[in-house]
Amino acid sequence: MFLELNSDRYWDDAPACKSCKRPILSEHPTEQVQLPFDGEHKLHELNGLYHSECARPYLSIMRAMDMLSRRPF
Repeated sequence: MFLELNSDRYWDDAPACKSCKRPILSEHPTEQVQLPFDGEHKLHELNGLYHSECARPYLSIMRAMDMLSRRPF
């Protein structure tokens, strides 16, 4: 079949990082990114499990959004 994966690949069972698409193995440090739902920008589509290094930019965006939402205008 065209897109059939070989059964001997070790990453078939491991979840894939949402950023780099590589498998997340049990020994890899991970981060769960949970952005709020907003219909306009669709940031919630970025939610999921990431390698710790891959998640850094998204966590930075989350911190910035949190700071902006707390600031009184």
